[in-house]
Amino acid sequence: MCRWLAYCGEPIPLCELLSDPEHSLLQQSRQAIQTQYTVNGDGVGVGWYSAESPEPGLYRETRAAWNDENVDSLSRHVRSGLFLAHVRAVTRGAVARINTHPFRMGQWLFQHNGDVGGWDRVHQDLDQRIEAPYYAARQGQTDSESLFALAMSRGLQDDPAGALSRMVQEVEELRRAHDVAEPFRMSVAVTNGQSLWAARYSSNGDTPTLYWGRGLSLAGHDGEVYTLHEDSTVVVSEPLDMHQYNWQEVPDRGLMHVSNGDVSVSELEIA
Repeated sequence: MCRWLAYCGEPIPLCELLSDPEHSLLQQSRQAIQTQYTVNGDGVGVGWYSAESPEPGLYRETRAAWNDENVDSLSRHVRSGLFLAHVRAVTRGAVARINTHPFRMGQWLFQHNGDVGGWDRVHQDLDQRIEAPYYAARQGQTDSESLFALAMSRGLQDDPAGALSRMVQEVEELRRAHDVAEPFRMSVAVTNGQSLWAARYSSNGDTPTLYWGRGLSLAGHDGEVYTLHEDSTVVVSEPLDMHQYNWQEVPDRGLMHVSNGDVSVSELEIA
């Protein structure tokens, strides 16, 4: 399992979420709390958007986040109004840069925490459902990147909410066809640089945690509290500080959409 965050709002230095809060994402790479994988040291990645290009910038490295001086430096010099960040604990695929989240296809970014149970039995059939352009665009060997490619094949560009629901539905159909007992568990974030979608799902009720907050006041390492813009939204695997009242939990099978300061939460449409 992994830890991740997503941000949509007024441009900020990436470090305001990656390293400055008392329980920042980089701190979670050393000592996550709400997962059995306390250490997430198998890589770190950041994807961000700027006015200079519709295609996002991407930094991915296999070193542990706490041992990567480059991500710390980058986060203090890059400002963005929409970015994803991820620290990895390997469940599928080797520790390699091409297997490190976020994944990019064109202007889209995608990241995942969880596991497709029975992957060794279903992935060949799942691959056959991926359309050729997106199959060719994959670089790594993770179930996560295959989920991204499948969602792209099911219309992510035109109907993100529907595509994420169809992605989950098809994975579950394949798992049933192969009599897979191991659960499918996920929290995902996906963005086109304008809006952000995040979803939470499991087949057995043991769903990866997912929280969000808007206009947050976050406690820093130094005890100071700093406040994000009232329309700025943060989505996280686990809170970035110890003040739980700041955060709202995304419900099981919940689907978030963040756009222009507005947040809506609905349900994945899964039969």
